[in-house]
Amino acid sequence: MKKWGSVIVDLPINGNEATDGKDMQNAIEMAVKKINDRGGVIGKKLRIEVTDDGCDPQMATTAANSAKLPAQGYDTLFLINGLTPDQARTPADYMAANQAKKVVLIQDNCAYAQASVEKSGGAVIAYEAINHGIDPYFV
Repeated sequence: MKKWGSVIVDLPINGNEATDGKDMQNAIEMAVKKINDRGGVIGKKLRIEVTDDGCDPQMATTAANSAKLPAQGYDTLFLINGLTPDQARTPADYMAANQAKKVVLIQDNCAYAQASVEKSGGAVIAYEAINHGIDPYFV
């Protein structure tokens, strides 16, 4: 029986999102420490294995493939963070539930938010893209 369970996380360690990646890693480390201090999960302590996805599709594919879950004896994978389309749908559904029909988007220059607003029955009447690391209010 393994005495350790691995928490394998793909994080943007390098690239434009590296600051966010470090914050995510710190949060995961805090949570794992708290879990381990309480005895772990079903008697197993957790350890973190970080792979760098650079917030880039090609790097993420390489990172996911490098984890080799079946070769490490893992038969289950859980997606903890929602996908970007899901993250966009949640606020769009909230706006629709509150009868917001005209929406101004200020977002990170992806198509998901606009598509989600339109799918929820709203109309995007103005759009502004902010660029990570370039615009002073989006660090």
